[in-house]
Amino acid sequence: METPRIYCAGFLLCVVSTLAAGAVAFYLGLPLAEHAHPLALPLLQVAAVYPAYLYLVRKGVLWRAAVLVLLWAAVESLLMVNATYSGTLRAAQAVINGEAYREEMFAWIRTGAGPEGDPALFVVPKLREIALFSAATFASAGFLGLLMGSILLNYMNYYVGCLLLAAKPGALLQVALLSWQVYAVLRVVGYVLLGVALTRISLLLWERRRVVVEPEAARFLVWSAALIAADFALKATVANAFYQPLLSQLVRV
Repeated sequence: METPRIYCAGFLLCVVSTLAAGAVAFYLGLPLAEHAHPLALPLLQVAAVYPAYLYLVRKGVLWRAAVLVLLWAAVESLLMVNATYSGTLRAAQAVINGEAYREEMFAWIRTGAGPEGDPALFVVPKLREIALFSAATFASAGFLGLLMGSILLNYMNYYVGCLLLAAKPGALLQVALLSWQVYAVLRVVGYVLLGVALTRISLLLWERRRVVVEPEAARFLVWSAALIAADFALKATVANAFYQPLLSQLVRV
């Protein structure tokens, strides 16, 4: 791959190049995931974004790095939802944890029971996930964190595609609007900010041989903690009070 200095000379060019590479990576990775190994897809997805991401974080332009990853995540999400909904994705096992997550979410929609809206069931696993994500991100200068994020996005968006397929006649738009819960969006943004901050701290540790937390990285950590806390609070309250009752009326699961 070309050095990011060439295609990241301007931020707009950097974004367009990365998103185009991400789309190519998705359509190359999908058949490989179906016929070779499911890790092929997230690995190619991350390979498309990581060079530019690392270049921006190393330069210290953390907001640009965060925006780049969020746009990449949005494009990869749309591609996975479309692949699932349109039938382009032919083998469910190509998506790591895809079927397990779909079954869990469909059971929650039917019954209201499960970790989606029960703090007793989701808090400890989510804290464990955050700890693993943080350690992996810090140890790998962001690469493994992006890989974890790609896997998570893929199975969440596989579920969204399946949910759209299960929409009752005339309810597709409503289901689409409810498919990505607001707290899940906050969680993704929180994880991105956390990942960018930890990547920057990791790079500075390698360069300076001491821990340096710059003001912008510190702000990212604060914002990520606030967004993840909001995810927990909303997940514990509106999941069962708002999303589950509506979805149970709009889909056949």
